[in-house]
Amino acid sequence: MTTIPFRLPRKAPASDLGYWAIAYHTASFHRAGVSFRDYGPALYLGVAVFNEHPEYCFDDPRLNLERRYREVRGNSCLDWAQAKPAARAAWERAQAQALAAQIGPAENLRLCAHA
Repeated sequence: MTTIPFRLPRKAPASDLGYWAIAYHTASFHRAGVSFRDYGPALYLGVAVFNEHPEYCFDDPRLNLERRYREVRGNSCLDWAQAKPAARAAWERAQAQALAAQIGPAENLRLCAHA
């Protein structure tokens, strides 16, 4: 029997996990020695929460991403501060895909500037 190291958030397409499984090691957030298994919860969270709330910006406090990360973190070695850049990257990729595909009501999709 296979054990899942973290609980999967709702609404995180498997295709996004497939992309990140291949691309995570070349992403700007990647640190040497940190595996996909450790980044997985943050990547799923970024995609899942964007899909649930495309009308919000990643840094919107209503999303309570840090609390949600603690709920899905599982055995990841990354705390929220370390995982946040991966979650942001996944959010931004999901947002770019949604905009490119014109998914969802246009008035709910917006680009958000971040520091």
